[in-house]
Amino acid sequence: MVNRIASIGVAVALALAPLGVLAQTGQPVPSATAASAIPRTGAGAGSNATRTRHRATLNRQRARATAEHARRVRATPNRS
Repeated sequence: MVNRIASIGVAVALALAPLGVLAQTGQPVPSATAASAIPRTGAGAGSNATRTRHRATLNRQRARATAEHARRVRATPNRS
């Protein structure tokens, strides 16, 4: 029963969302097939190697931050 009410509420919110945009701007809502909604592919999106390097950099930074945090946690606190 609760799931049904929740799903109806979500459906109503999704159905009425474009109406709020129209009321605010007075402009038509762009369709989902607009060029901006299409994911970029090809040369402009970046190659797989670029994404792989970026992901590796993020993982390396995360590992360094985690190790630094672990060192700080294990260090004895300064007590006066």
